[in-house]
Amino acid sequence: MCLDYRTGRQKISDMPPTIKGFEQIEPVYECLPGWRSSTAGISSFSELPARAQEYVRYLETQTGVEVGCVSTGPERNQTMVKPGSRFEALFR
Repeated sequence: MCLDYRTGRQKISDMPPTIKGFEQIEPVYECLPGWRSSTAGISSFSELPARAQEYVRYLETQTGVEVGCVSTGPERNQTMVKPGSRFEALFR
């Protein structure tokens, strides 16, 4: 996951306005553990592999945004609502 960008040792907060400047930036990645089992057909957040659940929580922590639903495929029935989320509260 790309968390930041830098030029040399300096972290930057804004993208350069020119292509030349853009070519000089370097993404800063953090590698997270993955999972090997398929998530296809899973319809409950608690049924997701533990590392997949950790990944969703990590995204929430890094972005400061709550994840309300998770999709495991392109179909509507392949989207699950995350328990306890504000998104779930909309359906009560």
